[in-house]
Amino acid sequence: MKAFDIDFYTGSKEELLRQIFPACQQPFSYIVTPNVNHIVQLEHDQKLTEAYAMASHRICDSRVLLPILGLFGVKPVEAIPGSTLTADLMEVAAEQQWTVTVVGCEADNMALLREKYPGITFHHTYPPMGFIKDEAAIGRCLDFVVAHPGQLVVLALGCPTQEIIAARIFETGEARGVGLCVGGSLNFLAGSVKRAPEWVQNLSLEWLHRICAEPQRLLGRYAHDARRFIPILIRHLRT
Repeated sequence: MKAFDIDFYTGSKEELLRQIFPACQQPFSYIVTPNVNHIVQLEHDQKLTEAYAMASHRICDSRVLLPILGLFGVKPVEAIPGSTLTADLMEVAAEQQWTVTVVGCEADNMALLREKYPGITFHHTYPPMGFIKDEAAIGRCLDFVVAHPGQLVVLALGCPTQEIIAARIFETGEARGVGLCVGGSLNFLAGSVKRAPEWVQNLSLEWLHRICAEPQRLLGRYAHDARRFIPILIRHLRT
């Protein structure tokens, strides 16, 4: 069964990791992380909808969204925040001495990540702001990923840009590894942005912690998403 027309992954994080490990050595596939903001954007963004359809996994990123999925009969074992998945995979990458290709993420944070994970070989490109509207800039980004293969391709560009780029990488048929569309997760790992304590995450209040940490950036966005999400939820429950 689907919720919000999304075919959610319903297994555990451990099962997901077991699926990811062999895929890291295969032709490119990618994972998207649905949350309330994504569901709002999917209402009007056809390119994002198409990118979602091509993803190998659509994992519930939000503990707030998790119980709502049950209203549709969709019952994931657990929410798997993209930040948590990224952290787990970076630990594996360091142990296995993998190569990780990063698209996005500021240079200062990349320096911190290289220091934190000396076992990882990082390839990094930082496309210019608004590059998603420039076909030549998109082409340079795709060429970089193909020319610098890694077991993981971390797309830290924000939604919907990262998902659209993941789909474009997939369509080249030339890239390898597993793509992670995980927004600002690398900022948490680098330590430039503090993630909520685990007890706050377990209470499904990470969203509140993030608002308190970055009110100017997030308060308006979260309020907008809440206003848009409620009628979307009601409409899907009625169909």
